[in-house]
Parts: sequence; structure tokens; C-alpha cells
Amino acid sequence: MATYHITVTHSAGNCFGPPNEDESTMSLWKQVKANAEENKVDIKFFKVNPSEHIFFILLEAEDYSDVEKTIGQCKKTADFTVTPVVEQIFF
Repeated sequence: MATYHITVTHSAGNCFGPPNEDESTMSLWKQVKANAEENKVDIKFFKVNPSEHIFFILLEAEDYSDVEKTIGQCKKTADFTVTPVVEQIFF
């Protein structure tokens, strides 16, 4: 399985989270877990830095298209960087 690191950024001005949560945008994000299960994508971590408005997500998937099916609908909510990564083994 391939591993993908995703960084999601937005500004305070277009923040969709609390305290003034945008329900329609948040509903897209709340679908990610179910989308991942449906597309056989393993969410290794999903971390948020709320003060800097940054999400950090690590996914494992058979194919990039499965990543798109998992998070694709959220891409209109913020700026995304999706980077394929590999585990580094030091000898």
C-alpha cells in the first residue's frame, strides 16, 4: 500500500470550525472516516493545529484514486497538498 501525507491549510478568515462552525463544510469533513472505510483507505493519523488552521493527515491506500474518493469532496474547503511518502529505514 502507498502512503500519502496531506496538509490542509486555510486562513482564520475562511475557517469553518468552531466557534462559528460552518455546518455544510463540516459535514463534508465528517464523511472522511466513512469514505476511508468504503474505499479501503487506512487513516494513520488526522491531526489538527487549530491556532494555525492546518490539518495533517497520513493515509495508506492501494491507489491514489482511493485517496481522492476519500477526501476529494473536501478539497473545495481549503488548500490541499497531497504528497506520496515512503518509510525511511536507517542502517
